Amino acid sequence: MKNLYIVALLFIGISSISFGQKDGILTGRIVDKLSDKPMEYVSFRLFSVKDSSVVAGIFTDPDGRFNLEQLAYGNFYGKLTFSGYETISINDIKISASIKSVNLGTYKMIIDKAIDFEEVKVVGQLDVLKAGIDKKIYNVGEDLSVKGGTANDVLNNIPSVEVDQDGRIMLRGDGTVTVLIDGRPSSLSGGNGKSLLDALPAGSIERIEVVTNPSAKYDPDGTSGIINIVLKKNKLKGFNGMLTANVGSGNLNGGNVADGSFSLSYRNGRFNAYGSYSGRYMAGYRNNYSSLEQTFSDNSSLKIVQNRLGTDLNAGHTFRVGSDFYLKPRHVIGFSATGSIGQRDRTGDQWNTSYDGDGNVISFWNRTSYDPTNQENFDLNVNYKFDLKDDKGSFIIDANQSLGKEEIEGYYEQTDYNLDSTLIGSYLLDQQLLNTEKNNVTTVQSDFTYLLPKKKARIETGLKAIVRQQGVDTYSESLNQSTQEYAEDTLANFIYQYDEQIYSAYGIFGQELGKFKYQAGVRLEQSYQIPNLISDTIRIVNDFFNFFPSAHIRYAFTPKSEVSLSYSRRINRAGSSNLNPFTNYSDPYNLQRGNPNLQPEYIDSYDLGYTNERKKVTLTTSIFYRYTTGVITRIKEFYADNTSAVTYANIDKSYSFGTEMIFIVKPTTWWRNSISGNANYIQYDDNTNSFNRSGFNWNLKYSGTFDFWKKTASIQINGTYNAPRITVQGTARRRGALDISGEKKFKDGMFSVGFRVSDIFNRQGFEMQVNQPTIRQDVEFKWLTRKYFVTFTYKFGKLEISKKNQGGGGEGGFDM
Repeated sequence: MKNLYIVALLFIGISSISFGQKDGILTGRIVDKLSDKPMEYVSFRLFSVKDSSVVAGIFTDPDGRFNLEQLAYGNFYGKLTFSGYETISINDIKISASIKSVNLGTYKMIIDKAIDFEEVKVVGQLDVLKAGIDKKIYNVGEDLSVKGGTANDVLNNIPSVEVDQDGRIMLRGDGTVTVLIDGRPSSLSGGNGKSLLDALPAGSIERIEVVTNPSAKYDPDGTSGIINIVLKKNKLKGFNGMLTANVGSGNLNGGNVADGSFSLSYRNGRFNAYGSYSGRYMAGYRNNYSSLEQTFSDNSSLKIVQNRLGTDLNAGHTFRVGSDFYLKPRHVIGFSATGSIGQRDRTGDQWNTSYDGDGNVISFWNRTSYDPTNQENFDLNVNYKFDLKDDKGSFIIDANQSLGKEEIEGYYEQTDYNLDSTLIGSYLLDQQLLNTEKNNVTTVQSDFTYLLPKKKARIETGLKAIVRQQGVDTYSESLNQSTQEYAEDTLANFIYQYDEQIYSAYGIFGQELGKFKYQAGVRLEQSYQIPNLISDTIRIVNDFFNFFPSAHIRYAFTPKSEVSLSYSRRINRAGSSNLNPFTNYSDPYNLQRGNPNLQPEYIDSYDLGYTNERKKVTLTTSIFYRYTTGVITRIKEFYADNTSAVTYANIDKSYSFGTEMIFIVKPTTWWRNSISGNANYIQYDDNTNSFNRSGFNWNLKYSGTFDFWKKTASIQINGTYNAPRITVQGTARRRGALDISGEKKFKDGMFSVGFRVSDIFNRQGFEMQVNQPTIRQDVEFKWLTRKYFVTFTYKFGKLEISKKNQGGGGEGGFDM
């Protein structure tokens, strides 16, 4: 019996050793069928026949070979995949104790006939704009007209997007759009109500995604939708790099401009590492004109005219480093750090003249200003992704910490003059100001997606927390004319703290039924807004609980033609600066202050869309309707001394009805065009402040690219026209521009030289009119817009990437 036990134990042990044996070897080689050349970076995945789980994966080497070792015994099947080529399935792979080493031989891959061959050429062959039924994707690297520019220049080229003189972004005629960086709130996109995108070089951006009616998966902030700026990140295998330089001048006689970037990356089957740097320097000008006329109850009137000439220096550095680690099949963890250091120095020389009702000069004075600004913004991110077996879904955890700091100094001197232009005494005002603003945003979220292949259904759910802390500390002092010493004054001395917390959860269910698709979801949200007027010991707590439903349905007539109908409930929260009641006196005749009593505005958004894609023409069009209650709007208050203040208020409601059309036309292989137009009618109704106005807003944009010299050279023309936009007190308009740019590529696209001229006719600027019963104001801004560039680009490493991998999704992108 004892011997029997020993034999049994030996048998079990030997069986265990055999079962767990991992000394199998699998080899093979892949070549291109047409050229018979070896193919590097072909993906080979080995699956278990038992449960279809991924056992191992590897990329082919430069000779097209792969070698998998330490494989367990069993029955398997494999798949070979490569962008733009047909997938090859390999069945009946057996590894056992008797056949430990298996050579699959040589497989020849062929180009997928369902994919246009142009899709797998170098990145430069991608379309600048891809317009889908629910999302527009703008590939920045393909737009020659923004080289040497900023993120604001990029946004102004996107259909239905407009950026005003203060960096305020509007989408479909509405200025409450949410801007994200890599899908997350970030100090890089601005804090305290300010936009810092003019400090973000266009060369650091990979693409921009515009979603006009997002689902419940995404934050409901923004009346008109979401703009997601996706920064560059390596997607190519092997070692790659790129060096760019753009040098130029404004108006050929002043305003130097320079921009450059450098990036390196390495990627293999186990990890991906990347780093980039961008630098920018632009010395230009910024001028403005204002004419304000006010009529009083006794029929007398007063008019003030202001003319300001100024310089504008905008310089900065942006860097990004990161890595992704492919821990096991289906497990990926990533880290990234993005930073921006900027300098913005402005000077101004403003002459002011006041007139009586008969046009006689009453007073005459001058005000000079110098406003140096330094900005620091950093984003730190860690994310983890786990893909379920058989591609049935994924689980993602993402944490992001964004830190921003801005220091603004102000030096102001004002002098009075007699009507004969002789000086009256010494300086009337000599003021110094120091303003420190901080922006801290913490975001943590988790997303789970589960696919039901048999039912062609999808379930999505997730949690998210956003904690935002913003602070403003302003100190002002003026020169005492008697003692000739600076002393604290009362013009702008305050400490303001703003805290915001948003906690949300969402759930979505979607299904495909033949040609019909539907999706419905809801987002629940608890939020707190706490403006804290520390200087006045006033702390206001706003507590809101909301739910935001969304619904999307689609019907596909053909694979390239479909119609969709969508609905979402959205919110626009007052920002930190909107709630800050302290007055900004940097210009005593044009004051600024917020309103701590502002309430959120709520929006019901409807969108009916249609797309039809043909070989040479793609049409994307939509009709949209928005109903908004508690509209947050910027208004101007006017006082008897002819000064004014910009502040904010809630008005009762607004209605907006409009349409958007985008044509992408490719009449030949060497000529590509995109033509877009947006028009909407808006009506403001307000019984409290009598801000009742209505009117049409519209704009047109064109981009055309001509390829020649065997498609190694291109000329691009961009044009924009913006009609006056209706506001609650008047109209506003950003004048459009006409740009031209070109590029010639050498050595299969590895080196290129180009040129760019922005705003050829020097027309771009911003103008605003206020028309009230007793008030008339005309304002115009003009800055350096006509610039001349010479551009250089050098690439090394792998230059091929699939077009279908350049669209939506990906790192920081949106998958609708």
